[in-house]
Amino acid sequence: MKTIKTLFIAVTFLLLPLSAFAGTNSAVTDQSDIEQAVTNFVKSVDSRNASDLQKTLYAEGTIITYNSFSNKVEHYTAGQFVDLVKGGQKGGWERQINFGSVDVNGNTAIAKIDITDPRIKESGYVTLIKDNGTWKIAGEVSTLGLNK
Repeated sequence: MKTIKTLFIAVTFLLLPLSAFAGTNSAVTDQSDIEQAVTNFVKSVDSRNASDLQKTLYAEGTIITYNSFSNKVEHYTAGQFVDLVKGGQKGGWERQINFGSVDVNGNTAIAKIDITDPRIKESGYVTLIKDNGTWKIAGEVSTLGLNK
């Protein structure tokens, strides 16, 4: 009995680091996939590619922006936002994306981002949900202002 117990403890200590590494690898993969999903979202808006944009968005998602130029809150469903991009009212120029942090919690995540061009900076948070193995944008809440 003592031999079995010792063997069990030895195997547990040998496998413990491997399981920790496997979890880390999964988290690294998720973070990379999340950053790619957010990048695809932003680049689809920039290029006014409504078809690709729709693929990045969770169907029931929302986009909320505080526009410091107009001092108004803009609120759109995912469908409304896609229509604005398709109609040319949103997007149409290249911006840079900087990730501040990405926090993954199972099949949900939040990314802090700054999206900039030489004149404008949009800072905020993108929430994501893993839907059938694919990270989708569930929402964005941001502030739009001058890039100082």
